[in-house]
Amino acid sequence: MQTLTSAEHCARSRETRLVVQCARAFLSGGEDGCLQAALAQPIDQPIDWAAVERKADTHAMMPVVAYVLKQHGGSLMPQGVSERLQKRLRLTAQSNLVLLGEWCRILQAFETAGISVISLKGPALALLAYGNIALREFADLDLLIQPDEVQKAHDVLLREGYWLRYPLPANTDAGFRRSRNCQLDFVNQRGTFIDLHWGVLHEMFSFQLPVDQLFKSAQVEHHEGISFLTLSPEHSALYLCAHGTKHCWLNLRWLCDLACHVQAAQKLDWALCIRSAEAATCDLVLTHSLLLAEQVLGLEMPPLIRNYCEGAKALALADAALSLLFREDGDLGYREALRYHLAFAKGWRDRTHLVFERLFVPDEQDWQQIRLPQSLHMLYYTVRPVRFIFGHLSKGTLESRAEDTVAKKPNWG
Repeated sequence: MQTLTSAEHCARSRETRLVVQCARAFLSGGEDGCLQAALAQPIDQPIDWAAVERKADTHAMMPVVAYVLKQHGGSLMPQGVSERLQKRLRLTAQSNLVLLGEWCRILQAFETAGISVISLKGPALALLAYGNIALREFADLDLLIQPDEVQKAHDVLLREGYWLRYPLPANTDAGFRRSRNCQLDFVNQRGTFIDLHWGVLHEMFSFQLPVDQLFKSAQVEHHEGISFLTLSPEHSALYLCAHGTKHCWLNLRWLCDLACHVQAAQKLDWALCIRSAEAATCDLVLTHSLLLAEQVLGLEMPPLIRNYCEGAKALALADAALSLLFREDGDLGYREALRYHLAFAKGWRDRTHLVFERLFVPDEQDWQQIRLPQSLHMLYYTVRPVRFIFGHLSKGTLESRAEDTVAKKPNWG
């Protein structure tokens, strides 16, 4: 099992290590003294603060970094840098408050239409896990609905001034639900994005969280005068683990989300979480993610779940995810991403399914680039591999399809 020392070694740049220390200080309340030690460097080795800001932006951690350095940096920070970071924090707070208002408006519109909605990440996570709407950036709103209400929810968003970002084969309920990523992407005139989900993961993955179970265990939260439906603490933990795994843990903020949720969710029932993970074949997803959070952020786990995480495969995958998290080039090769995801498959059927979905099943990107009449929709299954191969060969390498198939925006969700 790798220690913090080896985790810091994987974060090769000093600036990346400082961002990690800010995240650890946020979780610990700055009590371990590591942040101050990282800031107190010899005068002939000054910190490149512009690089720190770039790393914080890359990992979507700027609000946490700015907040922690204000609280615990003190005189170890240049005055100009401190003022600039605080300005960035205020701007994030203003942007988040605007999205918070839009979130409340859309939730009210769905409630009026009789549609039950679970809020994923975004403002719900900022309020519940971070305890402050300003400390977690979010650029879109992720909403989960029941699969049989996609058409109805689509119509509600149209009435509220949104439209689909990508063209679909057919604007019908069957056409909407053709997406294997189980989501529709909407945008309005102000550039507000809404991701409407009827599943929380792309169907290519063997680990899935059944939507009916998510709604059955969902609970209403009341925070700062706002009421909203959210996942149970156990399903929230599983979802955050699955989300980071889906994206190969290329972003520190996803790991911070998980650690903050675990730390804030006082009623999290770990025995129930384990049973739910095993029922959804997410046990390895859960264990390696928690080990990663322990390695990098110092997450403390109760003995029950810590002992459950002790397994050779979980330890190996946590180490693999650690190396992905701190890639300096930020680019993940297609084969590397596929190899990582295949490690979670339970057998040859799951492996074959994953490869087939990645290579042959059309998605929003295919529908956007090539428009075929409904009578020729089956040709998308030939268009996809051809476009895939030529797209990667034109770049001179087999680059990752992760952004094509499971993400679409550079804001890191």
